[in-house]
Amino acid sequence: MQLVCVVLLISAESLDCFVVACTYQAPTRNYVHIKGKTRMKKSIIAIAVSSAALASVSVHAAEGSTVDVYGNIQYALTDTDSGSEFADNGSTFGFKGETLINDDLTAFFKYELEADADEKSGDVSVGLDQAFVGLKGGFGKVQVGTFDSIYNNAIQDSVDQFEQLGFTNATTTAEGDTLAFFSPSMNGFEVQLSTQVTGDGETIPTATGDDLQTEDGSSVTGVVKYSTGALTVALGYDQNGNYTDVEETVGLSAGYELQSNLNVTAKFETTSDVQDVIGLAARYGYGAGDLYASVQSVSPDAGDDYNEYGAGVTYSLASNVYVYGEVGSFENANNSDTDTQTAVGVYYGF
Repeated sequence: MQLVCVVLLISAESLDCFVVACTYQAPTRNYVHIKGKTRMKKSIIAIAVSSAALASVSVHAAEGSTVDVYGNIQYALTDTDSGSEFADNGSTFGFKGETLINDDLTAFFKYELEADADEKSGDVSVGLDQAFVGLKGGFGKVQVGTFDSIYNNAIQDSVDQFEQLGFTNATTTAEGDTLAFFSPSMNGFEVQLSTQVTGDGETIPTATGDDLQTEDGSSVTGVVKYSTGALTVALGYDQNGNYTDVEETVGLSAGYELQSNLNVTAKFETTSDVQDVIGLAARYGYGAGDLYASVQSVSPDAGDDYNEYGAGVTYSLASNVYVYGEVGSFENANNSDTDTQTAVGVYYGF
């Protein structure tokens, strides 16, 4: 930041007065978006900027560089066979922004952290949720960092649609160290590709069994989507290449919009030598919120088949605030026990 000041002394009837005129050259990141509005960062000196300084700031704003602050607070009261608990349900806060490079290219970033908000303690546990940078334009977009699996978004989330309950899903590549490409829609088709690379200097989490990650390797994930009218179909593939003893996963999902506020989805996914999963889901928007339900059958290669059921409802208090209730029934793969789970919660986004 550069600041140049000119001081003019004026004497009148033994009273010395002065006026300070400042020319302020703002850095490229000179403002922040809060709740959709651009607000200038202020200091005591910046309050006295001249009209010339304001014109300089406007030029920087017109270049299209923005930063948004956002987040949410989530709580849930749950009850399972293991007991009841009031807990944080995934509260996050973060920053995201864009910089216009030229008419055809925009750079973007996101940095999002998770922090439990249900209990006061001396040390707050903060963990990384997502962090990435990328470029987008007419070609689509590319990004690198840590973000949600493209396979999970396209295949698994279509049935595992709950706020707090969680269904069994096929094994997929862990998040992190990932480069991804997202194509634009071409006659209804979209292609998404990603690869995760772990080098021989990588710190690998301590683990045992099939989920142990390798120290040097790559893992490729791909998704092809097709949308036409009310129908959307997605085919996904995850190599699981950075696990020591897990075969590839393949999945297919198909969603159909029966009417503008009612959608049904079916999915099938298989992980070689592990399990097959078949699921069905429906979601209905009733105006003040959503009603939703899912059911799926899991067929492990070792052990008996088991079923999972879940249903829920949301009610919006405002565009960024809603409450919800969920109930689920989860059979056990190893015995005849069934775990009935319930949850009520609240979400406030900002």
